[in-house]
Amino acid sequence: MRKKKPMIGTIVGVLDGALDGVQAQLMRRTKIGSTVQLLESKDTFRKGESVHLSRAAFTIHKGETP
Repeated sequence: MRKKKPMIGTIVGVLDGALDGVQAQLMRRTKIGSTVQLLESKDTFRKGESVHLSRAAFTIHKGETP
């Protein structure tokens, strides 16, 4: 069985812009939102942390892999 490629995207409009533009990897998606793992640090947020977002706050890069 083939392993799925990780889905990478950009966070937009979260926490008054505190995470805008941060690259993250999708871990889980539900009807109400997504859980992502940060691929970079910004301010008090550190690489590797998991963040819960609304569906609109995470834009997936089509066709890209890390």
